This record gives sequence, C-alpha cells and structure tokens, in this order.
Amino acid sequence: MTGLHTEQPIRAMRNKLIINVAPTGSFTNREQNPLQPYTMAENVKAAIEAYRAGASVWHVHPREDNGLPSTDPKVAKETISRVLDVCPDIITSVITYSDFSAQGAGLIKPMVDYLAHAGPAYCQTCPIVIRPSSISDAYTTVVTRNSITGVVQYLQDHGIRPEFQCDAYFSQKNIEEWLIKPGVARAPALMNMMAGFHGYTFSSPISENGACYNYVATILDSMPTNIVRGLCGGGRNWLNFTVFGIMMGVDIVRVGMEDSVYLYADKNEKVKSNAQLVEIIVRIAELLGREIATPAEARQILHLDAAADKAHRKAA
Repeated sequence: MTGLHTEQPIRAMRNKLIINVAPTGSFTNREQNPLQPYTMAENVKAAIEAYRAGASVWHVHPREDNGLPSTDPKVAKETISRVLDVCPDIITSVITYSDFSAQGAGLIKPMVDYLAHAGPAYCQTCPIVIRPSSISDAYTTVVTRNSITGVVQYLQDHGIRPEFQCDAYFSQKNIEEWLIKPGVARAPALMNMMAGFHGYTFSSPISENGACYNYVATILDSMPTNIVRGLCGGGRNWLNFTVFGIMMGVDIVRVGMEDSVYLYADKNEKVKSNAQLVEIIVRIAELLGREIATPAEARQILHLDAAADKAHRKAA
C-alpha cells in the first residue's frame, strides 16, 4: 500500500532537553522526606550530584547552616560559590526574594545587587510568580502590572533572565498582555508551566481520567510561539507531568526534592536523592529520542549570553 508510514519526523522531539534541578525549596523539610537536603552543605552536595547526573540548571533556594531558609545575600553567594567551584558552567536560577517589607523591584533588590556584583555566574535566571498575590503562607507579595514590570526591568538591567511561572490561564494572559506584547520582556521570554504542587490547584488533582493532563496540555499549547517553554511538574504526578512535557516538546523540565516527595503517583516510595530524579528523566528522555542539553547548549537555548552582554554594555 502506497503512502503507508510516510509521515515526516516530529521536529519538536529533535530539540535538546534542558534539565533544571530544584534540590530544596524554602519550606520543604524532613517531616516530608527524611532524606531532604536541609543544610547549606547538603544543598551544595545535592546540586553537584544532580549536575553530574545531567542537570544543566540549578534552581537555588539558599539555606543557613542550620537548615533554615535564608534571604541573606551573603548566604546565597557562599552557597553558589561552593557549587561553582566544582561546576563552573552550571546555570544558576535563583530565588531572589529578599526584602519582604518591600514590593516590586524592592522585594528582590538586595539579593540581585549583591549577586550581580559577585559576577554574572551567580544569578543567570530568576523565577517570578505571576499571580494576584501571595507566594506562600508566610510571605505575601502583591502582583500588579506595575510591580511586575518593575521586577522584570530590574532583572534584565542586571543581565538576569526572568522565568515567568504560569499555573493557570489568567497567569498566562497576564504574562502575555503585561510583559510580552508590550516588549517589556526581552524575546524570547522564558515561560514555565507549573503543575501539581506548591498550591497550584488547577492541575493538582490526581486524576483517574486524565483531566489534569488536558489542562496542562491546553496551557502549553496556548502559550505564545516565540518563547522558551518549560514545565515544572511536582507532587504525586511529577513523573507523569514531566514525561508528558517531554513528549510535547518543551525546552526545559524542572525536577527535584523541592517539588516531589514520592517517586510514583500510585506508591508511597519516597525519593532518595535529587540525582535519582535527574537520572530517571535522562533515561526516559533518551528512550523517547530527546538528547539532553549540555550547560553550553542550555545557555544558547535560554539566550543567557545575549542577556548578560546587553546588561554589561548598558552598565559600561
């Protein structure tokens, strides 16, 4: 029969896949998983092991030596320095919230200024939550068009690429209308679909009929075309969501013990290490035909060098 199996290769599956590791969040603790990295030294060790397993990007949440979350720029710098000593080409994606008495750019200014002065390797991208208010129960930020515009401009002026965290249609619409269409966010913007964790309830249900996957798919499909697309899967469905994103051709996936306690959706087996999660995704991606991006390739995909060079020229 003529015409059988004549379809062309799927180009999205040819794209190199970036793996971002999130070893520890601000509030994850050992009550959830006794193996959770907690102290600064454990955080550093986890990042290095994940890098060696195939992660090019490190989602940085600083911790004090006693394991408490830290907003101290000096603690962040020391943590990052320890990792850069071993992994000089790792891409740092830093949570820069540091002054919760302020809003807008003031919220991030102490951390951004300190890390930018340390050098461009210390903060290369920065996740930003685009929701009306609240990033946690402990801290509240008010997100308006003016406040988020100020944050984005401040980051970009310092050579840092904003990562726009999107968990729902209204989040995506705000990113597109406030930041992308007016040209505030430099193209291509970085947009991450957040699924299944951290209070992102729209895609969190452990669905038996696939409704949560449909929601993730429609968010990813309706994102602007000229962007770098990412997916951060977490909770019980972290593996399912991540594989789903890989098959949909996203450019970057985030995995780690900040986002996941259990290895599988239907079992209570807990994650043993961040490197374990990276190794799983490397293996699955390769079986699906997607090669893993090196740090140098990830830097090109994320347009990091261009962002830093523009900021340096402006400063000069």
